[in-house]
Amino acid sequence: MALIVGGTAGALLRYALATTWPHPHQVFVSTVLTVGVAFTIAVYLLAANSTSLFASLVLGVCASAASLSAWAVLTISAPMKLSLAFLILTPTAAVGGVLCGLAVARAVAR
Repeated sequence: MALIVGGTAGALLRYALATTWPHPHQVFVSTVLTVGVAFTIAVYLLAANSTSLFASLVLGVCASAASLSAWAVLTISAPMKLSLAFLILTPTAAVGGVLCGLAVARAVAR
């Protein structure tokens, strides 16, 4: 249930970001930042083996906020240069988030 509530909150967050900053370049920046931060938090929680109700809620928010299906739609619908930026930098932010999340989890475990 917490995962569903968190997923709903994450989807609402993405909607709020898209309506607050609707221009293509604004959507690009908010998407890349959201994906990077969401992956960092989600990977940290998974690496730390958090199984609490709160962790499930946060994972739902992260998963929905960083939805890569939204990234695919944005990549297809954007002008050519912006589409290439979406295509390259969004997964780069995701991988960066994974590495940051793992580094933080390792540092906390020590």
